[in-house]
Parts: sequence; structure tokens; C-alpha cells
Amino acid sequence: MPPPASVRGPLFQALVRISEVCCALPEALGRTLAGAVGLVVAQAWRSERVRLSETIDRVYHRLGRRPPHPVGWIVDQVFLHFAQVTAELLRFPRMTADGFRDRVEFVGLEHLQAALDRGRGVILTVPHLGNWELLGAAIAHAGFPLHSFYMAQKEDGLGQALDHFRAFSRIVLHDRDRGLVGALKALRKGAILGMIPDQDGGNHGIFLDFLGHWVSLPAGPANWSLKTGAAVVPLYSLRCGHSGRYRAWFLPALPDEPGDRLPERVIGRTRRLVRWMEEIILAWPQQYLWFYDRFKPRHQHHLAQLKQAGVPMRQGGACLGHPGGEG
Repeated sequence: MPPPASVRGPLFQALVRISEVCCALPEALGRTLAGAVGLVVAQAWRSERVRLSETIDRVYHRLGRRPPHPVGWIVDQVFLHFAQVTAELLRFPRMTADGFRDRVEFVGLEHLQAALDRGRGVILTVPHLGNWELLGAAIAHAGFPLHSFYMAQKEDGLGQALDHFRAFSRIVLHDRDRGLVGALKALRKGAILGMIPDQDGGNHGIFLDFLGHWVSLPAGPANWSLKTGAAVVPLYSLRCGHSGRYRAWFLPALPDEPGDRLPERVIGRTRRLVRWMEEIILAWPQQYLWFYDRFKPRHQHHLAQLKQAGVPMRQGGACLGHPGGEG
């Protein structure tokens, strides 16, 4: 939801003005212009281009895999794709319910319906692939009770703008800091809760190898689902060519997690999500959000405490982000 006028910064105001221009242009023209801008930026922003190239190359090298395309081509397509994703988000104020629905073709919708029929709520796990913002809006406008989180009154203008444009999606948004109870009540009433499982999980996340890097991932999808009985349905979308249309795949709900102790079950379920996300990202790297520097050193002091406590790390291990975590 949009921030109060008193805290709207110049970047927020500029993005709203750009949105008005995007909404006034024919959609095909706007998408073409956005793609052209993306390719120009790909050549002009040399430092970011180098960083993306090194990151992508390092990921495939560490995993012993060959990229599906030359790394230079992948980087170009990343810039092009996310320039178009930005233009699509900026057009949200103009979009109709039919417009949202028509832009995403759902595959495997029966898996979502089967999970909903269980009556205990569904957690949709969606990585930063394709266009997750448009995907969520399409699901909500198709009549599904979709809930998600937002961060209220972010200090930066970009964060404010994201919250503003998401307000057009028809997703029921909950404040990530103060709205946990509301989201939990919705889930227990059988609603759908969208979660992003590839973002940083903080000190209390699950530390494990993701794309060849030891990082923290959110414990929320596994923790919430195991404690409430909600089904976890993996979901991702991919752009169809260079069009403004997407295809989205709902996968079967994750199986029951073996084990007697909650910590080991949380780790096991998170591992399942990681292995699934890795395969999709490695197959379609040109539509993954490499701009977010997922692998820069984070939580170093906390990691040092974990090591001092004797928590097993790396070599295929995993642990909860506290000294009592399971390996």
C-alpha cells in the first residue's frame, strides 16, 4: 500500500511519473522501448555487467555444470528481461482483472486445487524467477485468496514504489513486521500465503549451500507449513519468448517430511525447496534476479558464533541459525 505523502521521496515520485508515461504508451511499444533500454544499460553499466558475469560463471563452475548459453548472452538477457519486468510492474495501475489473468497461463492448476481441498491452507513458494509480481496478481485476479507480505514505509524510494504498485495486484498484503498474526489466521482459514524462499533468511534462517554458496535461507515456508499443516506448493513462471506473456507451473505439494524433531524436519523441507529452485534457476538463468547480490558475505559474526559452538557447516551440511541448530 502506498506510503503517506509526508514520507514519499523523490525517487518514489519519479517512478510514479514514469508509470504514468508507461500506462499512456501502447503496451507493445512500451515493452520494446523497455527492452532497448535494458540492452543499452547492459553495455553502459560495466561494473554490474562484470559482477553478474563473474557470479553466474562461479555458480556453474562450483556446481560442475555448463551454462545453457554463453555467459555474455545470459547477462544481456537478464538486463533485457528485467527492464521489461519493470515496465510491466509500472503498468499495474492501468491493468484490468482480465489483463492480469490473460498474461499468465497456468499449468498444473490441479495441484493447487488439490492442496486447497485439504482445507489447511497453502503456502506457495515462488523464487525470484520470471515475473513473480505479475504472477501473484494473476492468481489473485483469478479469484484465489492470495496473501503475502510487504514492508511498511520503507525508507528508500524504490521500496515505497514497490509497495505502491503491489497495491493494484488484489493480493491481501500483511506487514512483514506487524502482520504475522493476520497472515497466520488467513492460512489457518484455508487461504494461500505466498512466500519467497530464495531471499536472505537472516541470523535465524537455515544455513546451507544454495547455488554453490553457503547462505542463509528463510525458515518460514518450512516452519509455517510444518506447524500449521499447510501444504507447500512450489510455483514458478517464465516469460514466453520476448512477449509480455508468461507460463506458470504449479508443482505437486511437497511430501510429508520424515523425522521426529521439528528442527530436522524444517531443514529437510528447506533442502527440498533449495534443490528444486537450483534446477529451475540453472536451466533458465536469463530470467533469474542476479541483480540482488545474494552471495555477498552476510552474518559473518553470527557464523563465527555457530562455528565456535561446533555446528557442522559446509560439505553438504545444513543448520538452523542458532547454536542449538541441527546439522
